Order: sequence, then C-alpha cells, then structure tokens
Amino acid sequence: MIQTGMRYRIRHEGPGSLHIALDRSRLSKQEADILYYALIEHRDVLKVSVYPRAGEAVIRYRRDREALLTSLDTLSLKDPEAARIPGVSARQTNEEYKEKIISMLLRRGMKKLLLPAPVRAVLTVWRAVPFIWHGLRDVLHGHFSAEIIHASAIGASLLIGDFPTADSITFLTELGELLEEWTYKKSVDDLAQSLSLNVSRVWKVGEGADELTDIESIAVGDRIRITMGNVIPLDGIAAEGEAMVNQSALTGEPLSVRKIPGRAVFAGTVVEEGELVIEVREVSGETRYDQIIKMIEASESMNPETQSQAERVVTRMIPYTFATAVITWLLTRNVTKAASVLMVDFSCAIEVAMPVATLSAMSEANRHQLTVKGGKFLEIISQADTIVFDKTGTLTMAMPCVEQVVGLDGHEENDMLRIAACLEEHFPHSLANAVVRAAQERNLQHEEMHSKPEYIVAHGIVSTIEGKRVVLGSDHFIFDVEGVPREPGHEALILERIPSENSRLFLAIDGRLSAVIGIADPIKEEAAGVIAQLKELGIRHVVMMTGDSRRTAEAVAARAGITEFYAEVLPEDKARYVEEQKAAGRRVIMVGDGINDSPALSAADVGIAMKEGADIAQEIADVTLSGDALAQLVILKKISDRLMPRMHSTARIGIGFNGAILLAGLLGLVMPGAAAFLHNASTIGLSLYNMTPLLEEHEI
Repeated sequence: MIQTGMRYRIRHEGPGSLHIALDRSRLSKQEADILYYALIEHRDVLKVSVYPRAGEAVIRYRRDREALLTSLDTLSLKDPEAARIPGVSARQTNEEYKEKIISMLLRRGMKKLLLPAPVRAVLTVWRAVPFIWHGLRDVLHGHFSAEIIHASAIGASLLIGDFPTADSITFLTELGELLEEWTYKKSVDDLAQSLSLNVSRVWKVGEGADELTDIESIAVGDRIRITMGNVIPLDGIAAEGEAMVNQSALTGEPLSVRKIPGRAVFAGTVVEEGELVIEVREVSGETRYDQIIKMIEASESMNPETQSQAERVVTRMIPYTFATAVITWLLTRNVTKAASVLMVDFSCAIEVAMPVATLSAMSEANRHQLTVKGGKFLEIISQADTIVFDKTGTLTMAMPCVEQVVGLDGHEENDMLRIAACLEEHFPHSLANAVVRAAQERNLQHEEMHSKPEYIVAHGIVSTIEGKRVVLGSDHFIFDVEGVPREPGHEALILERIPSENSRLFLAIDGRLSAVIGIADPIKEEAAGVIAQLKELGIRHVVMMTGDSRRTAEAVAARAGITEFYAEVLPEDKARYVEEQKAAGRRVIMVGDGINDSPALSAADVGIAMKEGADIAQEIADVTLSGDALAQLVILKKISDRLMPRMHSTARIGIGFNGAILLAGLLGLVMPGAAAFLHNASTIGLSLYNMTPLLEEHEI
C-alpha cells in the first residue's frame, strides 16, 4: 500500500491487535516517541509496544480498525508536532534502563570468557573500592547504614582471597540498585506525566480591552492578566499590579509571596489576593515537568506514617545485623558465613518497595482523574470517619443553568444578563460559569464595560459601570451588606417567577435592585448512592455546609440522604466547624470547589477540591477530583483502604524473607552471592507487586 505519511506493512494481525513493521530497520529515539505517543492518544488504542531496534510496533486496540489504519497512514515520524511528547519520556526511560542492564550482563559474560583470573581479580578490587569507601565514610560519621553491611561483606571476601564471591556480591548489588532505580523512576515518570495545568485560555492584555485567548496563541513578550483565585499558567515577570501568590506546590513555602512589578512569577502558582499583569517569558511549558517532579519529591516528605514507622524499625535493625555477622565469625571463624549474614539488608524492601506502593497508588488514583499530593493523605483517608461537603458544584451539578432572568424597574433582562456575565467571567465558580454560559446561549456580547471588578469572598462582586456602582451577589450581600432597599412589589414578582428551590443571584445598580437571576442547581444523580457507599466504607459522619439559603440547603440534603446540614454559613464558619470536629478526635475530609471553601479545605485533615472549581481551591487542596464525578470519592476511599494492608504486608514480607536469608546464611545454607541475589530479588519482587493495581475492573 502507498501511504501519505508513514510507510509500514502489517506483519501479523489478530482480534484487536496489529503487529506492524516500518520501512526501516531502526527508529531514532524521537521517531519511537512520536509513534508511541501519537498512537497511545488514539481513542481506540489500549496499549502500544514500540521496538526501536527492529523498527516494529505491536498495537492493541478496540472497535474501529479503519480509523486506526487511517491514523497510521497519515502519521509522519519526521514531524515533532505529530504527538504530544512529555518533557521526560517514560518510553525512553524504559529503553535506557533496558540498555544499561543488557550492557551490564554482556560485560560480565565477556569478562568471564575472555579475561584471565589475575585481571578479573584486579577489576574486582577496583569495582569494590567505591563500596568499601562508602561504608567507611558512614562509619566515620557514626551512621549505621546498609552501605556498611555491603562494604563489610565485600571486604571480608577480599581479605580471604575469595575474589569470585566479592565479584558476585558487587555485581548483584549494582544490578539490584539499577533495577530498584528503574522501578522507582518508572513510578515517578508515570505519575508526573499524568499531571498537567489544565489551563486552555487566558486574558490577553490588548490596547483597548482584554481579550480571552487560547493559551497556544500566547507568545513571549505578550501580557496576560491573572485575577484573584486563578492559576498562573506561564512563567513571566510581573508588569503591573500587586498580588499575594501561593507558590507552595512549587517551592514548599507555606505562606503566600508578595509580587510587584519586576518580580518573577512561575507557572503552576496561584494568585490568592490582588491582580497581576504578567509579561510572558516562557511559553513552551518546559518548566512544568520539573515542577511536577518537585511536587512528587515533596510528597515523599509526606509519606504514610506506616512507612515511617517501618523505616524506623529496620534502621534500628542494621547494627544488630552487623553484630550477628561479627558473632558468627567469632564463633565459627567462617568468613563465608559471616559474609552471607552481611548480605541481608532489611531496609531495602521498606525504603524501596513501600514508596513504590505509595507512588503506584497515587498513579492509579490519577488514572481515575484523582490527583493526590502525598501518600500520607491516602493513609488519612483510610482512617477518616467524617466528611464535610460544600453544596454548590460539589453535591449539586458542576454546570448549573440559568432558568430565569427577572428584570426590575424597567430593566430589560438581556441587558441585565449581559452585565452579570461581564462581571462573573473574571471569577470562575459553577454559578458564575452558568451566568456566562447563559449569555453565550443568547448570543449576548459582553465586552468589558466596567471598571476593575472586585470579588468579595462569600458575598459577590463590586464594580462600576458608567459611573454607577454595580453589585452582584447573594441576598445577604445585596440587602444586608450593601443596604439595597427591599421593595414589596419586587418580592412578589420574584416569588412568582423563580421557584423556591432555585438559587437566586441579585444585581443592583446605583443602590437599586435591578434584576434577579434564577439558577437551577440540580443535585447530582449519584450523590445519594455515593454517600451511602461512603458510609459502608467507614465514613460515619456526613455533613453538608453551604452559603445558600436554608430552603435550598434542606431540599438538597434531603435528596442526598444527609441529615446534618448548615445553611447561610460564611467561609470562616466552615473552617471553624472543621477545626471543632478535629478537636473532638475525628479525622475530617472536606470536599469543595470554590474560593470560599479554601479555608475549610486548608483546615481539614484532607481537603478535596473539584477540578472544575476555583484554582485556589485546587492549589490548597490535598486531592483534586477531575470534573464533577462524585463516584470518584468512592474509588479514592477504596484505593486508600487497599493501600494500607499492602504497606503492612510489604513490611512483614520484607522483614520476614530477609530474616530467613540471614538464618540460612548463619547455618551455611546459602553463600554470599546467593544471599545477595535473594535479597535483591525479594526487593524487586515486592516492588513489582506493589506496582499492580489495587482495584479490580469490576470494582470501578
């Protein structure tokens, strides 16, 4: 066949699989990456295996074979834009470690076949020097470590002239470390590549007014405006404005940082207060992968307490292992037995296999659109007995819709909706998105007609249009805070036009109520079922808190099966309630999606944010749900509940198996080389097992 893009032939075909051979015997790293990532993104492709040295690939797919062949026909391996290749390619990582292992095995085989014994002995001593030096260094620093044990075993073998044993120990230790490094790096890469900023459009500063623009069209030197509660999507320099920026995901700083003109700002950070105009300095997103890796490294400082306890136990065991070897040599004068004992390192299974279990669980959660920022949060979720829900955008639909616009005192409803949308588009929240979407559906153009809008948390928005003060927000904000007068005629009209179960957004211009927007906020269909499942999984205390009216809150709580709810609460009320529950000894999860949920998300043992909500909520939260699927909470709880038994079993098996190796070495049943092999094999085996999914497909 003749292709317009890549040339290939089908070598073998089976049900749901294709084995293709390209028109070249070898693929470059870039070509292999383009082929892999272009295919893996195809909607019908389940798995891709690329073999660069042979110029072949095996593809597992479902459904549409013709669409897959069309993609292959048009794919160009010379076009870097043909696939979204991540900053660090997991495919390249695998190839790199495979080549390292193959090279190690080949060098060892060639050395045994071609080099005489004296030369092999010299090479053994040369390779042993770094191990012995690391061990001596730890001794000098008073730090008992696995390196001391390995150095002692190798040194003992060299002292008695057993060069083959010293060589085997060195080789197996190096091979084990390489395999452990590969296993760990693959877990990190898989997790890092699944995380991204999820920002598609930004406000580009123009000569007349700001323009909402696709982020791909932003160039170096362009200026973008970032308002309160939004993520900074690109690296740059603050050009105008002043803001407090949360950089915790990037730098680990617990407090926000003040940014003024001239100071650098970074992608992935969030404007907590104020507003910035940023001159873009980096548009390729190359720095984002590094930020994600830093986040994962930071998450390792938040390891589950189970892992920390196990690490403390095995660290205390190292001196006893060394002492056992010394006693064995004193009693038997058998260096081989002593060396076999020294090959046992209890810490490896704990320090390698347990982190792999945590990273794998985080990666599995991410495959279900759950971003978890640290292993300790999975542990806390498994222990949690209380969950607090926000209402709007959390228990109710993330896409509420405007059903009524009531213009008052002669104001035309489309004009009022246009003004509301013009204000709301700057401050993303589910209700704000509903207003903007309603204006779009009515083809209402809402160019910037106002002065700088100001968002007042849990209340609403204040701005100025044609010299008149405009306020948009809740009943409490408009009438109690702003002092807009209530008029009996308005009340009757509102009750007549807007059903009692709908939320209401009030618009006042120049101190007079001008419009009321009725927003239907239906409860999510799965809410009641999800809450019932969470109770079955051990969550005994379920609460709903909302700033909405008691009338609306009561209706939603009843449909969701929640008996305890609080209405018309402020952000500080939610945070105070969470703190009270923690003080009472409860483990508390908070689930929310808005700027006003941020204090409670921060106060909870685990804060969970909806990804479609405000950026600041996502930044502060410990876990982010993608979209509005509450069922993800059940998946998260199941993953957390399954992870902890796996962590405990890893510790038990690792310690038990290595204890058996130690005993076998003490009795002379295994030689040092075999002990090293068994020790490394157990660590690798546990790591590979810990990379397997925690949930079966039928449980999802």
